[in-house]
Amino acid sequence: MVTKEKHKTVKTIKVKFGEENVTSFGGLTLVERLGRRLGLWKELEERMPKRRGHYDWVTIIKSAIGGLLSGSQGTYATEDIRGDKTALRVMGLEKAPEEATFWRCLEDLGELLEELGRCQRKWAREILGRTGRKALVQGGYIPVFGDGTLLEGSGRREGSKYIKGKGTGLLWVTMFVGSMPVGQRLTKEGEGEQTALREMLREVVGEVLEPLGLKQDALFLMDSLHGDGPTLEELERLGVTYIVGANKLAETRRVLMEQSPSMWVEQGKNEQMGWEESAVCVCWIECGGWNHKRLLVGRRSKKEGALFYEYWGVITNLKESLVCKKEETWATKVWNLYGIKAGQEDLYKDVLEDMGLHHPPCQGHKRNAGFYTIATLAYTIARAVELIGGKGAKQKRHKPKRMRLWRIRRVLFSLPGRVALHARQLVVTLLGLNTFTRTLFQRFWDNIVRC
Repeated sequence: MVTKEKHKTVKTIKVKFGEENVTSFGGLTLVERLGRRLGLWKELEERMPKRRGHYDWVTIIKSAIGGLLSGSQGTYATEDIRGDKTALRVMGLEKAPEEATFWRCLEDLGELLEELGRCQRKWAREILGRTGRKALVQGGYIPVFGDGTLLEGSGRREGSKYIKGKGTGLLWVTMFVGSMPVGQRLTKEGEGEQTALREMLREVVGEVLEPLGLKQDALFLMDSLHGDGPTLEELERLGVTYIVGANKLAETRRVLMEQSPSMWVEQGKNEQMGWEESAVCVCWIECGGWNHKRLLVGRRSKKEGALFYEYWGVITNLKESLVCKKEETWATKVWNLYGIKAGQEDLYKDVLEDMGLHHPPCQGHKRNAGFYTIATLAYTIARAVELIGGKGAKQKRHKPKRMRLWRIRRVLFSLPGRVALHARQLVVTLLGLNTFTRTLFQRFWDNIVRC
């Protein structure tokens, strides 16, 4: 049976313009309400110095946050929202700077990185404190992930550096607690990822984890670039639990190859990884310059038809009392926990793809550093909306559900709304929502109001 649907034919289309107080981003009320509820805007106002000119720092930063979260990119973040007077009212603003003014302000923001960094950590502390441990835990721990990514660069862009195997670009180093950014740094000339990350370690532990009582639950995950003496010593000095890649060390392969067959616990075939056979072991490693030995958890595998094993290792200070499933050994549990790092690396998709941060907007380093600091604040509050507002959603077992930024923008922020002011109360009427979107937004709104 063939069904032929009948469609009404439109013979002509007319366009009219009105003057109603309507915006396509009525959902930004979630951002404004959460910012007020947690005192984020107040913290920003108290932290930033006074500024001469038509715009204070809070206006400049809030308008940039609103622009980035509504889909603008680069230095045009304030320009696009500036033309949407109703969206500005939703964000609690009366005006916003044009693109040229924001571009000039970025250099001054690049001079205020210390103040903005403290503000970032205070924001993260307030948000994580309202989130709840359950939403952060993976595998029994709260993952703390630090890494660097290479942004677009060129000979004309100040601060560009060449990294072997990766190419030329600007190095942006970040740190996350769960999915919440707690620190970032656009490295300068002569500054590497390891140096920047070690400085952030002290700040994050002292200003975020310890005040929240999360230090003992945290598990620091880093790749092999940081598996050397200085970074490991800093992690141990801070008294935190860690799993760090050890493949950078030449000693790792030698130690693992020298282990007797009885030390290896066979894991069998792994079709997903393409391994014909694999095994894990636990041993000790001590490199030149270290003042003590450290625990090395090794893995070896052989692909079908291969003659020799491939070896990998991670260094950890996890205790032997680590709770394992029936089918897990202590070593496989460590490797499974280290596998959480792959999911943490996916967070870069939000900022690099969904916010367009892979392409630095300026040539000068100070301006780019200022811009990436503001963009991180924007991502922080977007993630806060998802973490706090999304409470009560059904989740897959042992795997916290996370919404990509593009989806948060699409289903929560990009909602048509009419705005009216009555007796000093801003009333936002969201228009044309289907049942699913209305129910979702209501749940997010109620959770934010009650947090």
